[in-house]
Amino acid sequence: MKLQNRISVIKILLLYCGLWIVVCELCGCEGFARKFVRKHKPEEKKEEEVVLVPQEYNAGGINKEELYREYFLYWSSWQDELIDTLSSRDSNRKKQVDSLREAVKNLVSMKDLLKPDKQLLLDNYINEMNNLKEDITKDLYENSIANNLMKAQRIKRKIQRDFSFSKIKDYLL
Repeated sequence: MKLQNRISVIKILLLYCGLWIVVCELCGCEGFARKFVRKHKPEEKKEEEVVLVPQEYNAGGINKEELYREYFLYWSSWQDELIDTLSSRDSNRKKQVDSLREAVKNLVSMKDLLKPDKQLLLDNYINEMNNLKEDITKDLYENSIANNLMKAQRIKRKIQRDFSFSKIKDYLL
């Protein structure tokens, strides 16, 4: 009888385990189905190409007198920046060249607003600024900083003397 009890207990355990597996499968069929069901491909999104159209913004409300004053102010501030970097002990050649480039750019913008006879005079100063730029880039060991500083100050004084707005207002286009 003992053997029959054991067989009965084993049958009951097997039946209980079988029922347990069936119940677990019924409860967990979502995960099972998710593993074997084909996933939908996401729709390819068509990206539109961005087309950038350059737009010109006119200085509609600004007259030539105001533009000249602004360019003169910008030039003056960049020239001061150049003089400051030349006079400081920890000179930065890149900053010097950038200041010179911006100062020349503003001088060229000023030149475009002037009559031809004054444009020629301003061209001389622009050439002097370009020569100063070459001198600064060639001075690798910074032996000529004092000379470059004096040139920058001299050019600034000359331009302020000859191209201040009070002296140039009659020569604007």
